[in-house]
Amino acid sequence: MKISLNVVDFLLSALALQGLILSILLLFSAKKIKSNRWISLFIFAVSMMIFNTELDLSGIWKSHLWILNFIVPFNLSLGPLIYFYSRSLIFEDKTITRKSYFHFLPALIDLKRQIIFLFYFTGTLSIPAVQKFYFLAKTQRILLSPNLYQVLPGFISCLVYCGLTYLTVNAQLGNKELSVYKLADLKWLKKLMQSLFVLLAIWLFTIIIDFAPGSVPVYSWTRYLLGLPAVVFVYWLGMATYLRQNKMEQKDVEVYNKKIAKVYFKDSEADYYRQKLNHLMQNEKLYLNPLLKLEAIASKLGIPERLISNLLNQHLDINFNDFVNGYRIEEAKKKLSDPAHSAFTISAIAFDCGFNSLATFQRAFKQFAGITPSQYQNNLKTPSLAINTTQIRI
Repeated sequence: MKISLNVVDFLLSALALQGLILSILLLFSAKKIKSNRWISLFIFAVSMMIFNTELDLSGIWKSHLWILNFIVPFNLSLGPLIYFYSRSLIFEDKTITRKSYFHFLPALIDLKRQIIFLFYFTGTLSIPAVQKFYFLAKTQRILLSPNLYQVLPGFISCLVYCGLTYLTVNAQLGNKELSVYKLADLKWLKKLMQSLFVLLAIWLFTIIIDFAPGSVPVYSWTRYLLGLPAVVFVYWLGMATYLRQNKMEQKDVEVYNKKIAKVYFKDSEADYYRQKLNHLMQNEKLYLNPLLKLEAIASKLGIPERLISNLLNQHLDINFNDFVNGYRIEEAKKKLSDPAHSAFTISAIAFDCGFNSLATFQRAFKQFAGITPSQYQNNLKTPSLAINTTQIRI
């Protein structure tokens, strides 16, 4: 059997090989951004499809049938992979459960050659009933010959999942809770989906050309028409994703991976409870209690603790400890500037304002005031000294 490998075939094979390498690098470096695992598998699947095409076009698989046992086209995996990438990117992996993997069950059809080899290896094909069915002309044509039944399910699956992905991305672009990085990635993903729709249009065109009534599928120029833009696309996708991930610093990764909390309040409701919460803190001065817990505030307001946390985190952009410490620091400023408390030590004022540790007070004061308590006191004393040393006119 003559093996043909022209310049275009060599380019396709080289880019597909680099796509496989990139997918493996992304898969092992996806500890930073877990959603990249899905995009790495997508790149792997497309690269394997290109290799499958090249083995067919070059004639290699016809002279070395054993190679087919290690090459899987993964047509029916493409759609679910890009769909779960978008969900993992937006919602983390919490929406991807064990049941979600049933989406990949149709991909077992892509393993038909491996299943046939398994039947042969285990002797199952020697069973008369299996032999009778397997060697039927219609069965052989469906399983081994190029036909519409092999191509169309993969195209329909990819089209449906890409449509779902596009709708999901569009719906989330207005989500204000997303980090800057994720919002940028969503915009990028939307453009990526638009590119995929172009590739799907090319794929549909090749299907029509190859399987139109009366046509004889040759799979030469039509496969190049789809294969070249597809392999260039995934190579670019892999490089862009890998380089972006490795440029991110640790703090950027933490912001990127920040989980989105469920929003319980509308803006009007949040404003109402915010006013009630501030009124409660200012009038009853709950913050002076060093053992103050979220439970006590929730009990006073008559709403569950999780709603208080949501109000603080989602609408005030602050956690519970910082919220309470903000009131304590304001109280400490008043006492530090009050001459009636001039005899009190900084430590005594800290404990009097609800702090149970001087170190915590020092840290919180620096956080909210930008200076230490001692510096704050000195700044208060300086104007006073200047006034006292001013000469009075006689």
